Amino acid sequence: MTEAELSEIEERLGVDLPADYRRLLLGYPPDLESAKTDLGWKQESPSERQLVNDADRLVELNEDVRRPGTPWTDDDGPWPGRYFVIGDDECGNYWCIDLGGSGSEVWFYDHDLGGFEQHFGSLEEFAGELLRDVEAWNEEHRRNES
Repeated sequence: MTEAELSEIEERLGVDLPADYRRLLLGYPPDLESAKTDLGWKQESPSERQLVNDADRLVELNEDVRRPGTPWTDDDGPWPGRYFVIGDDECGNYWCIDLGGSGSEVWFYDHDLGGFEQHFGSLEEFAGELLRDVEAWNEEHRRNES
């Protein structure tokens, strides 16, 4: 991702992206793009789902959760403006960062609970876990196919 794309995200969404998150996107780890979870019907990298590396997709995700009238919290309130979606799990849950914090901690929004919980202390920790998850998933499914 480029500085221009980051500026476009900020302008379109009216947010300031934290320095840690900007650094990650500007120097996006190539392994997160090349590692693919083999789901059988498709192969998907963390850069396409859990830690998105596409400006238009990030805008789309964040616009979607901010639509008026959509309840997201346990009291049916709107998506809190301080959380910026960085990815999802394709099941209605989201990975996000806190725009008011350092931007390094990774939070998980659970749609069943309607709440946010910090899952990782840093973006680097999250990225490492995503790569381990891809490897473990693919290894488990290779064993099951044998």
